[in-house]
Amino acid sequence: MQPQKDSSAPRKRERRGPKYYIAYFVLSPDTWRILVGTICAVILTPLLLPVDRTGMGRYVLFIMIVVVGWAVTAAPARWLTGRLQSFFKSS
Repeated sequence: MQPQKDSSAPRKRERRGPKYYIAYFVLSPDTWRILVGTICAVILTPLLLPVDRTGMGRYVLFIMIVVVGWAVTAAPARWLTGRLQSFFKSS
């Protein structure tokens, strides 16, 4: 019979290297949602913005498009990260 471990003993922290953080960002659905939202905003803001609009109006429209792009891409981002996870698990 093995002795039970004391749960109050402090745990050693595992060192996480760059691979861990890269995999975390690549496999996170929020990363893809933010990326697609930002790309959509960069492309669509000049098309939707009247020429005479400057300053704060540009920034507000840009942020609005980023948020809409982020909200719309929830399902595709989950699908993409699921595929990436299965790809990395199989290799």
